[in-house]
Amino acid sequence: MRDRKMALKDKNTTGLNRRSFMKGAGLAALAGGAVASAPSSSLAQESSINIPKLAGGKYDFDTPYNRVGSDCARWDSPALRYPDGTFKFGMGVASMDFECAPCITEALQERVKHHSWGYLSTTEGLRKGILRWNGERHGVDLDPESVVISDGVYPGMIAAMRAFVPRGSKVLLSTPAYSGFYTMARAANVEIVDSQMEYKNGRYEINWDDLESKMTPDVRAMIVCNPQNPTGNVWREEELLRVGRLCLDHNIVVLSDEIHSDVIRSGHKFTPFASLPDEAVVNNSLTFNAISKTFNLAGMKNAYYYSKSPITLGRVNQYHRAELSTLGVVANEAAYNEGGDWFDQANAYMDENHTFIENYVKQHMPSVGYTRNEGTYMTFLNFGKTMSSIGAEEQYMSHDKPSPEHFFQDWLVEHSGVYLNPGADYGSGGAGNMRMNIASSRLVIKEVLDAMAGAVNKV
Repeated sequence: MRDRKMALKDKNTTGLNRRSFMKGAGLAALAGGAVASAPSSSLAQESSINIPKLAGGKYDFDTPYNRVGSDCARWDSPALRYPDGTFKFGMGVASMDFECAPCITEALQERVKHHSWGYLSTTEGLRKGILRWNGERHGVDLDPESVVISDGVYPGMIAAMRAFVPRGSKVLLSTPAYSGFYTMARAANVEIVDSQMEYKNGRYEINWDDLESKMTPDVRAMIVCNPQNPTGNVWREEELLRVGRLCLDHNIVVLSDEIHSDVIRSGHKFTPFASLPDEAVVNNSLTFNAISKTFNLAGMKNAYYYSKSPITLGRVNQYHRAELSTLGVVANEAAYNEGGDWFDQANAYMDENHTFIENYVKQHMPSVGYTRNEGTYMTFLNFGKTMSSIGAEEQYMSHDKPSPEHFFQDWLVEHSGVYLNPGADYGSGGAGNMRMNIASSRLVIKEVLDAMAGAVNKV
């Protein structure tokens, strides 16, 4: 037994060293032979595994937190695609780089002191947290019986598609929009119809004539993404009402994905679909949400959906089954109950990141188009001019890429080390654009922007 404990200690120590920040050389992690280098500003510290300390009531979001080598999709997955070491900055996958709220770590540490992992007896504490968060943060008074806890937005959304969209029927979507919606539709064996938004006066706007023209009898549901990922729209009440009434008129059920609902920029107000002042519109909808974006808890597999209509909710429940993790419930309950202050500070920091990026792009990358986000911690940058200069439109097929944006993704990694998500993945209207995650230390953001500017300004 003693030998086994020593072996485990050695293994854990090796893993910690592997994930440490390396002074002067950035950080490196070996994963299947791939080497991923992190920003040189991420100098560090073995103490990065400790709970962040409050200084004057403030959390530290500036000190980069090392995620490399932790099987992190944002930082470790791209390195496998670029084994030559050109990849440096993971700015694609929608997860925060910040160390999580201390209350989450503390709750998990307390739970693992109990060394048994049988079935959960109740999720009542989690449900109360969901109800309180929605009431206090978003002004939505929910009946506890109307809330169904799930292990992700995907399972709930797929269940709704199966309930309301027969095979051969379609789902309507305003685009550009989250690429995962297409994955959900494939899982439900249905097709998505794009209604491309118009870019007007620096904001993406719904093309109302096109949207209604796509509301044909074979369209049975519409996904409303609020806030819109990746364009950053925080939809206004009048916009949501217009969508809801059009859907009601055309016998289309609204599936409102509100997973980014907490990440709202200063000067903007989030309107839950279920809070609209039209009972018929609200009863024709389901809302899907989680705090996995709010607190970076995607790996804890916890979400929920609800409807003000028991009949609508009952139809979805026939196709849904949740497989919850004990630690996921513990982590989410702690976040709902004690994490509010941490998130408020994180959200303010990300808002400042958006402003920093906007000013930097306008000053140092004038060829790159910038859209001012209203919500989410993503930004949708237009590299159309750079893509044209490097001949992406002509070269992507000869390089066996699905789109010019995918060709540009590789080009940008090669010339700057920065990995972004191709706009083509987000449906009609994504051409020329790349999605960038801004939920990182501003020190890292600065290095990323400098690297991209050095690449695009040379062509």
